[in-house]
Amino acid sequence: MLSVSTALESLYRCLDEAFPPSPGTRIFDVPFALNDAFDPLLWCTHQPQWPQFYWQQRSGDEELAALGAVQIFASLE
Repeated sequence: MLSVSTALESLYRCLDEAFPPSPGTRIFDVPFALNDAFDPLLWCTHQPQWPQFYWQQRSGDEELAALGAVQIFASLE
């Protein structure tokens, strides 16, 4: 697992790569370790991107917080 700063660097490298000329979905998957002070559900709700998705395995072994960019809102008001 990676730290948040290492994960961000990895994401920046992904975004620096050339995008293919054909339309379609592009997925970036960058894992990083969570600590007890980080709440992925709270983080997800503070992001302007939509859709937002959060999932936690019943055993608590795995969590997923994912964002899309179908629509970006400056405000929910």
